[in-house]
Amino acid sequence: MMYVLATTNAGEVLKVPMFVEHFMEYEGNLSEFVMEHYDNHKKDADWDLDQKLPFINPPIVLTVHAQLPDYTFEIKKPKEIRIPQKNSIYQEKDFSNLYLSNIFQPPRLSSLI
Repeated sequence: MMYVLATTNAGEVLKVPMFVEHFMEYEGNLSEFVMEHYDNHKKDADWDLDQKLPFINPPIVLTVHAQLPDYTFEIKKPKEIRIPQKNSIYQEKDFSNLYLSNIFQPPRLSSLI
């Protein structure tokens, strides 16, 4: 929790009691108070007290600037690859169908044409 309060603007929430106390001393309504202190506030007699209000000067702990490089890419149409059809050299001989019911089958013969 201490890390979050120290490195983010969540620590500004701890200054809310200062906001309430300073508003109680202010002569006017809440909208006038907010406009006077948060909208281009100029130096006045209580400038130091005004700087302790929440979100007046939020801590800038980490500033990251990242720029992605400009990459362009083009999707090219793939070239057509033709694979010539080869005639199969495998020829099945006529055998009895009795062996088809068994797991172990005789080898098939192939011959070159």
